[in-house]
Amino acid sequence: MTKRLGLLVLLALAGCSKCGKKSDAVNNGIESVLPRGAIAIVVVPSLKDSGAKLSLLEQVKVAGFVAPLQGFPNAKAFADEVVRQLGVDLRSAAEIEKAGLDPARSLGAAVLLTGDAYLVLPVKDASALHARLEGISVNRFGAGAGSEQKQGSVTVKTFSTQQGQPARLGYAITNGWAFVGRDSVIPKLGQAASLTETDRLTGDVQLAAALKTAGAHDVYAWFGSGSPVLQPTPLLNAFVTLSLSTTAVEARVTGQWKGKPELLAAFTGQKAKDFSALLPADAFVVGRYTGDAKGLGPVARELLGPNVARAFEQGGFDVKSEVLDKLEPGTVFALSLADRPPMDRGVPTFDIRQTNPFAYAHLSGAAPVTSADVVMPVLEKVAGVAPRFGAKLEKQQREGKDLFFTTWSQGQGVHFAPKGSVVAFASPVQRLDAVLASEGVVKPEALAPEALQVTVDLTKLANSVRALPESAWGLGGFALKPTTVRWLDATDDLKQVSFTASAKDGAVSVTVKLSLALAPAAAAKVP
Repeated sequence: MTKRLGLLVLLALAGCSKCGKKSDAVNNGIESVLPRGAIAIVVVPSLKDSGAKLSLLEQVKVAGFVAPLQGFPNAKAFADEVVRQLGVDLRSAAEIEKAGLDPARSLGAAVLLTGDAYLVLPVKDASALHARLEGISVNRFGAGAGSEQKQGSVTVKTFSTQQGQPARLGYAITNGWAFVGRDSVIPKLGQAASLTETDRLTGDVQLAAALKTAGAHDVYAWFGSGSPVLQPTPLLNAFVTLSLSTTAVEARVTGQWKGKPELLAAFTGQKAKDFSALLPADAFVVGRYTGDAKGLGPVARELLGPNVARAFEQGGFDVKSEVLDKLEPGTVFALSLADRPPMDRGVPTFDIRQTNPFAYAHLSGAAPVTSADVVMPVLEKVAGVAPRFGAKLEKQQREGKDLFFTTWSQGQGVHFAPKGSVVAFASPVQRLDAVLASEGVVKPEALAPEALQVTVDLTKLANSVRALPESAWGLGGFALKPTTVRWLDATDDLKQVSFTASAKDGAVSVTVKLSLALAPAAAAKVP
């Protein structure tokens, strides 16, 4: 299904007979000619504005670094080849018009319940669009034999390898919109071009509500209620947006929740103190969770992993009642680059039976609990179960403070210690000492709009890697370090990645944002 939709996008954007008389559908927006019952809908609100922003990708330094690896002298040459394959330069309104399309209007695509997909294109010059589609049909499918077929009151033009053979590409134009499809979807184009009022996407009140609250975006996708795509998820519907600018690339998913109510509470930000001041200043990843941890009970097994979860069950340790029910909103955590990560070993394996992740990144964190009195009894119970999953927790004293020191076959694990009504956790143990000794000012309780916030500071990570001692690079450091630094230099306009998740009024929202810092000269080239 995804391949078919992608191919249709390429076909149509690479690009009828005379256009029919335009009606109010042109002014009402593309939602008035897209089907309400589709599996998925994709809409580009403004072909001109969104296409022009593709030039932004040429200005990102990493694109210029990767392009030579693909055989192109620079990022612009690579982009030029892409638009050549498409057949129309989306970066230029004039070129879009040459393809017969109206750059000021929307473009859409629909995937039907049958898996068939078709495009809806804004027509400005029907003859030019016809010529473009005919050229595509000849060049891509060897199908230059044109024909017409009547589907109800709609005329569908088709292209076949020869007369009498099944059509490979077809289109119909109605009210200033072209409905374009290939192969099995061609017999359905007439119906797609003549939707009744009930069948139109404009009748979907849930989409209307999503569009009303959506911020600026360059592309959106809609998965309505009942879409098979959402069956494995806890969402009743999903509204996905993508936006590009000179400062960020952002993707957002929002949807009505149909899963367990307690899980929805886990995504709802609560009033919480901010313990971020306890985290180390050199952290390149910082996270904060302010949801109701009790709601994580139904997914505790998945969060722990099957081996740890089974060990707790066999040891009679109830994670929900012993841990989740005792946590207060406001847990914070951070990752810092290790002092001497084994860079000479290359990319580490993610199997903790073979690799200690804390050899590469140090962990620091603090989790508020209902009472200081619950900390040590719970840790003692965990210590009793830990050998079942291959770990050892030993109660020790360090600088006059009680802590649980954790080890397993690969070395130090996550250590725990009480800090008033907060559980400090970290690895290695020196990071735990720092959290316990921190005198950072904890911010007072306030409502947190997002239940989960995670930020990756790419600049801080890059600077930490550059500052590593020669010993971290091993015998091959003379080659490994320059190569790594070269990659860092090529990506230094990628500044930060942030992830947030929240819930409100029965809906959840997840946002991923990549912050950019283009050079002024590069940013000035972006429309």
